[in-house]
Amino acid sequence: MLQRFLIILLFLSTHFYNVKSQEILDYFQHTVERGQTVYSISRMYSVSVEDIYLLNPGSREAIQTGSQLKIPQESGSYFYHTIQQKETLYSVSRKYQMKGEDILDVNPGLSIETFTAGKTIRIPTNRVTTPMDSSNETLNQHITNALLNNPADGKDIKTVKIALLLPLGLKENAGSKNTVRGRMVEYYEGVLLALEDIKKKGISVDLQVHDIGSGVDLLPALFKKPAMQNVNLIIGGLSDQQIKLIAYYSHERAIPYVFPFTSKSDEPLNYDNVYQINTPQSYLYSKASSAFYNKYKTSNIILYIPDKKGNKMDFIEVVKKDLTAKGISYKVLESETAIQTVVNNTKNNVFIPADDNSETLSKLITPLKTFMETNPGLSVSLFGYPSWQVYSMEHASDFFRMNATFYSIFYANPTSPKVKSFQNNYLRWYSKEMINTFPKFGMLGYDTSMFFIQLLNQYGTSSDVNINKLSYTGVQTDFYFERVNNWGGFINTNIYLVEFNPDFKITANRFFK
Repeated sequence: MLQRFLIILLFLSTHFYNVKSQEILDYFQHTVERGQTVYSISRMYSVSVEDIYLLNPGSREAIQTGSQLKIPQESGSYFYHTIQQKETLYSVSRKYQMKGEDILDVNPGLSIETFTAGKTIRIPTNRVTTPMDSSNETLNQHITNALLNNPADGKDIKTVKIALLLPLGLKENAGSKNTVRGRMVEYYEGVLLALEDIKKKGISVDLQVHDIGSGVDLLPALFKKPAMQNVNLIIGGLSDQQIKLIAYYSHERAIPYVFPFTSKSDEPLNYDNVYQINTPQSYLYSKASSAFYNKYKTSNIILYIPDKKGNKMDFIEVVKKDLTAKGISYKVLESETAIQTVVNNTKNNVFIPADDNSETLSKLITPLKTFMETNPGLSVSLFGYPSWQVYSMEHASDFFRMNATFYSIFYANPTSPKVKSFQNNYLRWYSKEMINTFPKFGMLGYDTSMFFIQLLNQYGTSSDVNINKLSYTGVQTDFYFERVNNWGGFINTNIYLVEFNPDFKITANRFFK
């Protein structure tokens, strides 16, 4: 029996080796998508940045959306295949002599919409598969390709069971002031307000809350608790180490995992059930730049870069690159005393500061107001950053006068009845105002809970394929999720353009492109 098993194993391994040796190159082609960087691509495929530079010398300087990079194949559980023109799921499955289901199992993001030329998919190497019976190729082709149209049916969830893992650190430096703890407490308070409104919708929720501290020492014991074994959703984690451990735990048990507090994590690149609320900077800048172009492509664009520096030069570089790629000219203003040299009397003049602090904004606004007074017909706009909402009241009159617009993932319009109602409700429940931070953590806890509880209640375990079908208007943020690759998780790419209009009204419009 043992000898027979070894013969079969040898045959299968030789068979797969032959497939690899005949079909697999030392590299594959990755098509760069919006918001991706060389670093994020290297993390996606578990290769080093230097490996990518070696195969693509020009990528040291910059990479362009839509361009292709050679990525080295690495040994392990997968190798990668770039979908070619006219290829189908069936033809790929035949190429690697495995069933279409085997490919779909390791690419949960694959669908009729995402199976397109230039996209990359994983091919499993760590399983013994049975090649499809080729006796009726026409029928097999139809059945295999139809898999892309038929996502697996989800199971209903009658009671949404949530584990909230917050780094409260109640036993750490209990007597000292802890700003993180204050924000986490406020987030929890927002979750509780959401549960009150969820009850009114007739949705049953079972919430368990765990203080995981500032490190990871408490997590292994927590994961072994019976209460954690059957949850439908995990929310929380702050540090990179916490997020890594929670993401791995949730992946092993196919539990959706939401981390709301940081944009600096690579876990969505690796796990299909991870949801990142706070958009990574590269994706945010790319989308904000697209929004800027869409709004101001016919304007006279002026980049305000005092002293040739600023804490938002990385965003300015994205804007410059995008404008150049689209053939749109721009001007650079290095000193506010030279405004008259860059303005155009026949166009709208839009200024983007290379720094998001109030001091830089004031340095621009003060002489700009004087110049506008001596040139009453001049059309002026300002475009800026999420932090502008922190001191928008300080510059409110100037923002309205200069048609200011800023981009942001989060925005709570102080004139909105919904925002006012939430603030009053929070004050009534907790007898305090929310901490003056951006974003407001009470609202973040409320919006995150309202969205995901309703999503799970409506779509059950098939929530991932229906995530953008849920209609929800948040207090501070809406949600639009994009899967980062065919095997990874989701990032929230919702972005607002917050506009101060000449009629003294503030509008926040979502940008979808």
